[in-house]
Amino acid sequence: MHPSRVLITAAFVLAGVSNAMAASSVDLSVVGVITPSACTPTLSGDGVVDHGKISIQDFPEFGYKVLPKATLQLEVACDAPVLMAVKSTDNRPGTAIPTYPTQPQDLSRFGLGLTSAGKKIGWYELSTSNATADDNPVGLIESPTGNTWVNAPDRSTWQPGWMRTAHDSSSAPFPMTRFSAQVGVATTLTGKRDLPIAEEVYIDGSATLDVVYL
Repeated sequence: MHPSRVLITAAFVLAGVSNAMAASSVDLSVVGVITPSACTPTLSGDGVVDHGKISIQDFPEFGYKVLPKATLQLEVACDAPVLMAVKSTDNRPGTAIPTYPTQPQDLSRFGLGLTSAGKKIGWYELSTSNATADDNPVGLIESPTGNTWVNAPDRSTWQPGWMRTAHDSSSAPFPMTRFSAQVGVATTLTGKRDLPIAEEVYIDGSATLDVVYL
């Protein structure tokens, strides 16, 4: 994407003129590229991680309740080789319990919703591993903007709002027709003392994985 350009006009003080002359207009540009290629992402199990019913009596007296880790298979199929990445978005922003109590929110965790009293239920984290591009094993890179990329090792935390894609020998994205990766989902619930004991609490985590064309 080409950045918008703003024209800046320098003001010169002319001999014998007390006031500087300045332009009274500014240009705005709207740019972009319409690509003929299209990609379709899918997740195994319809993208649902169902932990079922969990008894409050199974929670520890202190600390958090760690649930079994789940793994989903992410597949992206494109109709032609294309530069693309997959971006994660938390649909329950601000509801994840942060690592430190003084933090208003945690940038690496996804939320699980709130209790009827407005208490945070817990959080979950995403990770990726065993990625392939066009059926070949690949390493992954990630970026929040698509401008600068860094390595994303297997099973490293995939932060909300960040993009991940395969990289070539120069650690840059490259065109591909098929992309796949295992997505790990690690869920943790808050302690027993922070949950209501007289009502059911619904775990309500939701995230969106979008294909972004680079």
